[in-house]
Amino acid sequence: MDGAAAPLSATPPAAGPAGSASPAPAAGPGPADGPPPAAHEGAQQPTGTEVPSDESFSFDHTRMEAQDQDLQQPEVLNGRHRHERLRQSSRMLIGGDLVSGDKLVMMLGGREPAPLQRLSTQLSEPVRHAFLPPQEWESTRAALEARRLVILRADPCQGKTIAAIRLLQSPSDRPIYNLDRSVDLRAFAGWLDQDARSEQPLPRGAGFLLCEPVGWDDVRGWMLQQLEAALERIDARFVLALSTESVLRDEDVREYVVPLGRAQPHRDILVSHLTWRLDGDAELAAGLLAGTALNTYVTDLCRPQVSLKVPADLAVVISQERTDDGVDLDRIRQRMTERHTGDLGIWFDKLPDLPSRCLAIALAVLNGLSYESVVRAADRLVARLDGPAAGFAGAQPVALRPWHDPFRFSRRELARRLRAEIRPATVRGTWGPVTVDTIQYAADGYPAQVLNHVWREFQIHRELLDWLLDLASDVNEDVHTWAGTALGVLSRHAFDFVYAQVLHPMAIAPHNWRNGEVVAYALRVPAADERTRPLVKAVVNGLYTNSASPTGQATAARVHGVSLGPHGAQEALMALDRLATIDHRDIAVGIADGLTDLIMQDEQRNVPMVIERVSSWLHDRRRTLVGQFIFLRLALSLTTEKTVSTPTDGARRSITWPTLLELADQRRQLRPALVGMWSEVLLSGAFNRLVERALVAWARLAEASAPVRTPFCGLLVDIAARGAWAEQTVRRLSTDWRAPDNLYPTPQTAYAVEAALDARNDLS
Repeated sequence: MDGAAAPLSATPPAAGPAGSASPAPAAGPGPADGPPPAAHEGAQQPTGTEVPSDESFSFDHTRMEAQDQDLQQPEVLNGRHRHERLRQSSRMLIGGDLVSGDKLVMMLGGREPAPLQRLSTQLSEPVRHAFLPPQEWESTRAALEARRLVILRADPCQGKTIAAIRLLQSPSDRPIYNLDRSVDLRAFAGWLDQDARSEQPLPRGAGFLLCEPVGWDDVRGWMLQQLEAALERIDARFVLALSTESVLRDEDVREYVVPLGRAQPHRDILVSHLTWRLDGDAELAAGLLAGTALNTYVTDLCRPQVSLKVPADLAVVISQERTDDGVDLDRIRQRMTERHTGDLGIWFDKLPDLPSRCLAIALAVLNGLSYESVVRAADRLVARLDGPAAGFAGAQPVALRPWHDPFRFSRRELARRLRAEIRPATVRGTWGPVTVDTIQYAADGYPAQVLNHVWREFQIHRELLDWLLDLASDVNEDVHTWAGTALGVLSRHAFDFVYAQVLHPMAIAPHNWRNGEVVAYALRVPAADERTRPLVKAVVNGLYTNSASPTGQATAARVHGVSLGPHGAQEALMALDRLATIDHRDIAVGIADGLTDLIMQDEQRNVPMVIERVSSWLHDRRRTLVGQFIFLRLALSLTTEKTVSTPTDGARRSITWPTLLELADQRRQLRPALVGMWSEVLLSGAFNRLVERALVAWARLAEASAPVRTPFCGLLVDIAARGAWAEQTVRRLSTDWRAPDNLYPTPQTAYAVEAALDARNDLS
């Protein structure tokens, strides 16, 4: 039954693999000082000053052989969800996954840098929702449908860039990539072909946008012909936006040129963007623009020779500066002027009070998270910088509350002052998907810019780092992930200071396994920059080789996986291989999580390497217990969600697979290793509780989905074929899964397993 403590192997062979431990006792009190379970994450951890009990002196809970006696096993978080949080925190704080200075560089084929980045929502969303088609738009669209590559040519200030984006937004789910103006079009076709052959290619059907390339004078028709052929092979589209002032130096280029029609009037564009910014309230937009003074300002500002970006920017400012009394024209005029004169610093310095500035900083760190999380973090920063107000009642000081008026600004007013947007979003909560109101800066670059401004201009470095350290221990997984990424952003400005003051103490502090995770998240940012990667390698080597600090070595394992792994998976795997000789639970947990990171970074390429290495550990007497423990954590932490069509009605539904099972089902060459590792951990008896926990988790996923149930049953049948002891163990497990006293039974899976075993026996 789920959670049973009896040994799994009913009658195992007399001898296990070399170096394996004898089966652990069926039950026992065991210490309870492992890492806390998820329900208590972020709670106060032991300080190391507690008086140990007599039992603590006789029982080393960090050794592998003790893990099955420890009733508080280290928590196993979902590796895929953790990886998704990391990617999202990078997008919201930095703008991408790989950082070179402040510029995102994508890796075509996972290896060679290419000058492109995913088109930001700051550009794509206004075009998607507020675009007004220019004249002769249908013929322009038809041109892109007829061929893979077009040169969209327009007079200055006619919106060629937004028109190019709009062309590529059909179909609406097309991923669009913005190319650097310095891209070499002669080499780009080769880049695309190389990427298409890689294990991690760009998605098919992608769109590429290039505006006013620097080397346009050198572009020839044959380059575009080669590029168009490469686009055909990956079903992609390419729009090159070009001014009519640029000369066409090759006649073969002209066949790609599509003229862009005359744009709509600036005022109409303003109305369209403002209506969208006001959630589609056209009446409110018309009312705001009806004032004589604002009308005059709009006419003066939006002259025909002005870029179409101006009315779009004006719509943003009006929507953010409006109040219940209308709009303040002086504020609008000032905001539009500030766009060209150090806007961010002026804006931040003019925020009215400390709570507003702290909210701006908290939003920079937690950009895109729930409004409640951002406000709570801001309150914690205010408390550090301001502290409680004090008064006197007689001779005793007392706090005077509220020392900040909580009703001074409404949420809408705060968002306006912060130049932020509040949007409903469905997020992954503790118990499942939930809808929350998220808040994020309207401009994509603001989070990093705000952090940079605060760090460089104000003397609050110690307070800021202490506050981020506080957030790093938050019970909310998103908050502590975002806080780690923010520490990484700051480390780009002062690596030695941030590492010495915060990251190194966290890396070696015992009793809090989340610290090492946050350090790895932080070092992921400087590790992505070739200029600071040597610094990361240096500090990790110091942790890695310090045998006096197993906690530091566990942190080094995480850094090798999540921070250095993207830049050398084989080197990271070799480093983890050497650590696997150390018999220590925390290091084993760090290795397992580091391997999870490697798998998530590139499943197709890294999974075979990881499976082969872990399988070899199970047959190495120096690593066998560590290897078994790591395999079981991988089995528990890795899941894959796939969307499939229902055969009856064609409806789309999501299926969750154990990742290792799904990969072995799709790539049959991995199956023998998976069967072998499950057989080894069943035979060993060293981790009975963890084995049963992992198999129960897989059985529950199989219970929920027939496509998962079939290969799961096949796996157990193959394990049972290893011997009578194995079949007895599998049958006992299946009996427990449908037992009357099992509070979370999986009867369909249990009966399917038993039927598959009976069928195998009938054939033998």
